[in-house]
Amino acid sequence: MSLALAHKRRVREQGAAAAATGARAYTPATALAGPANAQKHLALMTTAMDADLERISAINSRETRQALKRDELLPKYLDYVQRYRESGLNHPNPVLMQVLVWLFDTAQFEAGIELADFAIGQGQQLPERFKRDVQTFVADELIDWAEAEHKAGRSPEPYVSQLLPRVDGTWDGFTQGGEGERPAPWELFERIPARYHKLLGVLAMERKDWAPAVAHLNRATELYPEIGVKTRLEGAEKALRKQQAEAGTA
Repeated sequence: MSLALAHKRRVREQGAAAAATGARAYTPATALAGPANAQKHLALMTTAMDADLERISAINSRETRQALKRDELLPKYLDYVQRYRESGLNHPNPVLMQVLVWLFDTAQFEAGIELADFAIGQGQQLPERFKRDVQTFVADELIDWAEAEHKAGRSPEPYVSQLLPRVDGTWDGFTQGGEGERPAPWELFERIPARYHKLLGVLAMERKDWAPAVAHLNRATELYPEIGVKTRLEGAEKALRKQQAEAGTA
């Protein structure tokens, strides 16, 4: 038997064996058709991701790195992440988690929070270098960005208010994060939700919206006394008393 005929016979036998066991051949179209194929595809995607991470690490400019992630790499991997989400599979997925990190790196918070909810539901873990769970990563990244935006004279809303019910599940004050069912609160170190309340209190003071300002600053102090809002809180309370007195005599 010639080598060509022998090869054809092996291919037919392998195809028959796969059909008999219900297995599906690995192709791009069936890459997420089952656990075995999904693992093969994940290995390929992880190899590609490692190469792209090396590309990023070789770039000194933060702006250039961000542009590469936003304009080239996220579009490259988001299709895979979406297909994984739709597949019903659940296995450790470092590619999905790196995409999550890049979404927050590039300030794409709506997509990032949605993907974070999915990752938390699956029990996914961030790359080891982060040494944090997903909830802490998301809360830290957003408040770091929000404080920088505020310092630069730009509004960090609506993201701070939207995330507040997750970072402080017991908060029942002026900002509820919109109508509808409240998301499950996250377990976080108290300083993190205190930073959210501090910033929201400052924003309310800038609007001269004294009642929410006092509420947020009081909550920040309650959560983390070292948060450093004493002077602001005293000023907001004084302004609120004056406002109430003037309303009473009007």
